Parts: sequence; structure tokens; C-alpha cells
Amino acid sequence: MSASGFALAALQDTTAATPLRNLLDASTLVPELVRTAAILFSAFVAFRLVKLLIRRLVEREIVNEDPIEKRLRLQRAHTLASLLGSVAFVVIATIAGLTVLGNFVDIGPLLASVGVLGLAVSFGAQSLVKDVITGTFMLLEGQFGVGDIVRISDVSGQVERMTLRTTTLRDLHGIVHIVPNGEITRVSNLTKSWSKAVLDIGVAYKEEVDRVIALLREIVGEFHHEEEWADRILEAPEVLGVQELADSAVVIRLTVKTLPQEQFGVSRELRRRIKNRFDLEGVEIPFPHITFYWGEGQMPGRGSAATGT
Repeated sequence: MSASGFALAALQDTTAATPLRNLLDASTLVPELVRTAAILFSAFVAFRLVKLLIRRLVEREIVNEDPIEKRLRLQRAHTLASLLGSVAFVVIATIAGLTVLGNFVDIGPLLASVGVLGLAVSFGAQSLVKDVITGTFMLLEGQFGVGDIVRISDVSGQVERMTLRTTTLRDLHGIVHIVPNGEITRVSNLTKSWSKAVLDIGVAYKEEVDRVIALLREIVGEFHHEEEWADRILEAPEVLGVQELADSAVVIRLTVKTLPQEQFGVSRELRRRIKNRFDLEGVEIPFPHITFYWGEGQMPGRGSAATGT
């Protein structure tokens, strides 16, 4: 090999080793560490500013709106805040990580390798892609939002958090259920725009049905006009009439249209008032009875008395 060839090879070896030598050189390493700290601090500040902006959006007052419209707008703001917060974190963390890595190594070849690796991983991440696509459509269509009470398959609870990949529910017992969006095929929203309390009240067959219906209308009428409950009820309660002639009771149905999530408290309060009023009025709320029929002349005790045994 000629002298020029040896010189070129030596130059290439020196150039390739320069990044490693720079990393081991204290005079070069300290500024890089300072620059890295500045990048991480800037990323933290940027994320906090985004979170602050999102919080301002959520806490913005909505005036001159009816209760349903106000709740829907606030709910959508909370849902968008949850989603944008997670997206902002991923974006800022990715940019900061690549910037920090670029201070120490050449990330050009690394990005090319990551692209090839991403193509290979994508074939095995079909469920993740399905989750993200389903989550995007759920958000755009407004099927439900943060704060709604929903039923997904055999899981029910209040929506605490929504991302493009998962939906987080907390049930009545405080258990948290995390459901991948791609597995959601049917959603039952119990608090979409408004809710309804449905009560089936059973009374004994000996009671006069018209009198009981009139009594129920009086009870729900007084309840509707009370200041404590009036703001939670959207329409006057309805006593629909006889719903069923059951085995041991005449079932009378009444309904109350309420604000979202208020149907539970309204139902409990109405049941309490109906029970107390029925007790005062002497209206019997039946419970199942079992009567044994022994046939003519076969009642217990008669045979024993006749035979003297």
C-alpha cells in the first residue's frame, strides 16, 4: 500500500474514533451534560405550559347555557384535556429524547434503523393500531366522555380517563377497569345528555289501584316542586299506570327525567318518601307468601283429632 493510502486509512480511523474520544474528554463532556440538562428542563417547562393551557380550557366558565349544554361542553373539554395531555407528553418526550441523543451520537443512521425496525414491529402491533383508530373515532363521534357512566360488555363504571389506546372506568366498588379501545364493540351510555329514573312500585291486590295512583301523583308532585330537588329534575314526573299484574303485587310504574347521573339519588329519595307515605296511608306493600293446600278433609290435625291419636 502506498504512503498516501496509509495516511487516508489513518485519517478515517481518527475521524471514526473522534466521537468516542469526545465523550471521554471532560472538556467536551461537561458542556454536553449542561446542554442535556437544559433540554430536559425546557421539555419539562413546555409540558407544564401545555398542561396549564389545557387546564385553562377546562376551567373556562360557560355562561348563559342550559344545564345539559353546559355539562356537554365541560365534559368534552375534560375529554380533550385527557387526550391532549397524553399526546403532548409523548410528543415532547420523543423530541427531547432525540435531541439529547443527538448531542452524543449521530442519530441519522439510528433513525434509519428505527424506521426499518418500526416497519417490522408494525406487523405485530395490529391490535395497537386498532385501539388507536377506534379511540380516534370514539372521540370524534362523542360517544361518551370523561365523567359519563357507561356499560362496556360486562363492565360498568364512570369514565375517569380516555386516551387513544385505552378507556379507564371506575365502578361503584372503586375498582378501576382499563379497557383497550379496540375491544369496545358496544357501549351503553347511562348519562348521555339526560337520564331517567324508573321506579316500579308494587302494592297488594286488595288495594284500590286508582287511589294508589292518585297518591303516587301527589307524592311526586310535591317532590318535583321542592327547591332542593327541582334543579335536578328536567320534566314533571309521570305516573304511567299499571305496569304488571305480578304473582303477589300490582306493579305501578313512574318515571322522572333528570340531569345526567342524578337518577340514582332521585330514585332513592322517591322510594324513601313512597314507603313513609304508604305506611301513613295504610297502603300495603306486599311480599311473597306461600300457601299449602292439603285438599278437602286433609288439613293437618283433623285426621288426628278424628282418630283420637
